[in-house]
Amino acid sequence: MGVDSADYDNDGWMDLFVANIDEEIFSLYHNEHDGTFDDVAMQEGIGMATRWMSGWGLKFFDYDNDGELALILCNGFPDDLVDDLKTEVTWQEPLLLFHNEGKRFADVSARSGPIFSERFAARGLAIGDFDNDGAVDVLVSVNDAAPVLLKNNAAKGSHWLGVNLVGKKSNPDGIGARVTVSAGDWTRSRMKVGGGSFLSSSDPRVVLGLGARKKIDWLEVRWPQPGGGVERFTNVPVDRYVTIVEGSGKWK
Repeated sequence: MGVDSADYDNDGWMDLFVANIDEEIFSLYHNEHDGTFDDVAMQEGIGMATRWMSGWGLKFFDYDNDGELALILCNGFPDDLVDDLKTEVTWQEPLLLFHNEGKRFADVSARSGPIFSERFAARGLAIGDFDNDGAVDVLVSVNDAAPVLLKNNAAKGSHWLGVNLVGKKSNPDGIGARVTVSAGDWTRSRMKVGGGSFLSSSDPRVVLGLGARKKIDWLEVRWPQPGGGVERFTNVPVDRYVTIVEGSGKWK
């Protein structure tokens, strides 16, 4: 069903998350750096939380801008008649939010707002900063009901940098580019992906959470082929969006 790709453990390799449709735990495939992937959903704390879920839209994103990628899932069984069976499976199911604690994911749904105590026949899920405050928000489509827009209040107090990529030699959206920020001995990197979730399209801007860091030393963009160039920028301000056009050598 839903699928997304990101380097959730900051080892430089892209991992995968895959939701399933009926009474099967979701899968977190860790990239083993040798062409293989290992499903670590159970040991990472996600497995049993999804045991009775039917997953659709989902995304990795840094909702509190601490520099670590969290994971949000929207769920709902495809057949509303399932409620007549009186089992653990239900047509409407809760949203789930997992915070990246470094060694494992913690289910923080219960303390992330009253919306997570409600149930939905949810389908698509897209992320995007609709009010341009640097805190990435979430939009969920619901079967036979109005969509749900979640305004992010969890990133207050954390710094961030948003990057809008414009490819010239590579593809126009910069899909496949790797964006890296560094501040002292702290470095975080994000690859821009072109899809993910379920029948949804998210905000194309890359938002990098900086936590308490008020400035960065440099920002680097490694463009995908056929361009493939690497550009590094200094004196880039934080807590704002910047646009980088491939090959321009500057931000604006």
